[in-house]
Amino acid sequence: MTKPRGYIDINMNNKMTFVTLHPKGINVDLMKDEGQIPYTLCKNYNINATIVTSHIDKNGANVKCVPGLNIIHFPLLFNNVSITGAIYLLLNARRIDWLNIYFAGRQAYYWAKLFKRLNPNGKIYLKLDMDFRSCDLYDKNLSERKIFYKNTEIIDLISVESKAIKARIQNYSAKEIIVIGNGFFKIDRKLDLYQKRDNLFLTVGRLGTRQKATEILLEAFAKSAEHHDWNLKLIGLINEDFKPIINKFFEKNPKLKSRIIFTGELKSREELYKEYCMAKVFVLPSRWESFGISCGEALSCGCRLLLTDQIPPGNEMTDHGHFGTIIPAGDVNALSDAMVQMSQQECSVTQIEEMHEYANMHFSWDRICEKLYEYLSKRT
Repeated sequence: MTKPRGYIDINMNNKMTFVTLHPKGINVDLMKDEGQIPYTLCKNYNINATIVTSHIDKNGANVKCVPGLNIIHFPLLFNNVSITGAIYLLLNARRIDWLNIYFAGRQAYYWAKLFKRLNPNGKIYLKLDMDFRSCDLYDKNLSERKIFYKNTEIIDLISVESKAIKARIQNYSAKEIIVIGNGFFKIDRKLDLYQKRDNLFLTVGRLGTRQKATEILLEAFAKSAEHHDWNLKLIGLINEDFKPIINKFFEKNPKLKSRIIFTGELKSREELYKEYCMAKVFVLPSRWESFGISCGEALSCGCRLLLTDQIPPGNEMTDHGHFGTIIPAGDVNALSDAMVQMSQQECSVTQIEEMHEYANMHFSWDRICEKLYEYLSKRT
């Protein structure tokens, strides 16, 4: 029998099929939840897991980090993600046991309705990946609230990444929302957790974006610098429009040039984890986040955390302040004061071991997907 054009064989071995439909996905997403959830499920369980994407390059380095994950390239049709996903479902929905989609907007609703019509026995897992701004939108906008509710009526399993987000939106859902956090990618190399660490604040991210509030971090460090002898290291690509701001900052604070290091982007996780293991405090001054995977990475390497209150799982990550401090977002004075206080605290080998074990217990993909697999199995 001739297979229709666009048909993709995703289940030749009678395993449970789990398909993450993510047409706009790129290679870096393989290291995030979109790639790590299906990869971990196929690695640890009897599941045939697939990510459907229009942009992932199978020759990219990150593909080597997800062996066994079925990566399907499905062409972007009409330059439209919604249409592309719908066409994929028209061709393949009947052979999917679990469809995994993201974000509870209109696109998710249309995909869910189509999938259920084509495959009434199929199940849908919706991962919301929300920050507090989305909660604010649902609080204020009745139309968006209705779309969210309609999604939750037809979807089988819905998760958010933190207890704080669940507390904000549970009343807007037709079903119980579960908490499934995000994890960090483990490297094969053994971490040197107990080396002598530098007096160093470290941050990682897209530097200079409004979200990451890099200018707040620089101002806070300058304000605190006279009260400690620590340095600041910033890892990541720098937005072009932020480079003049950096130059003006150093013109105003020339003495800090030797104490602030911009490394640029680090290509390998091994290099990045080595940097975590040399720092004492990881700072994420974001104005918003849905999760902040770098926090879990840093914690697993023995860094104390200095986070803003706009990082929803902040309490879970710091174990309610045991492993770090949470300050108001956008507050230079609060961040500066916290940097001074944390520079005066020493961290013992025992505390580093506690942070490492806590991160592995709560933010490793193996433990996260163990919990998710239990939910999937109960509803299959």
